[in-house]
Order: sequence, then structure tokens, then C-alpha cells
Amino acid sequence: NIITKDFRGGESVTIMGGTEINMMQADIQGKVALEITQIMGGTKLIVPSHWRIQTSEVVSILGGIDDKRPVQGNIDENKVLVISGTSILGGLEIKSY
Repeated sequence: NIITKDFRGGESVTIMGGTEINMMQADIQGKVALEITQIMGGTKLIVPSHWRIQTSEVVSILGGIDDKRPVQGNIDENKVLVISGTSILGGLEIKSY
């Protein structure tokens, strides 16, 4: 669980396991980078639904990215989470509660 009100970025590496990153109590300002790498494992990323998520910098090999957040019209363009990294035989699931 990440609860900081000034999250500035980070990284997560998962090999043959699973990781859950809950950012529902966190806040960001501007563009923030998060590097996520998973090999034969998965990552569940839980973020507020009004954040804009940019995943164009993720490379997937026999894996994938699934954004399961509900579609909303009130995306805050001042809160952009840029996700980069690699997914090999694994997956990244983005959710919101």
C-alpha cells in the first residue's frame, strides 16, 4: 500500500510470483514514472480511476496489460502515471475500486 500524497515514482520486479501495488490512498502531481518488470509472474496495480495511465513504454512477450478500470469522462490531465517495463510470460492488471 502506498499512502504518500507526493508519490514521485518507483520500480517493481516480480519473478515467478505476484505483486499487488495499491495506490488508492496516494496522490501524484504531473507525470510520474513507475517501472514494472515481471517474469513468469503478475502484477496487480490499483490506482484511482481519475488518473491518466500511459502504458506505451511496456514491452510484453507472451504476456499482456489489462486496464480494467471503468471508463470515466473526468480524467485529471495533471495526474499522469507513466508505466514502463517488461512483461515476459506474465501480466499487468490495472484496477480501480
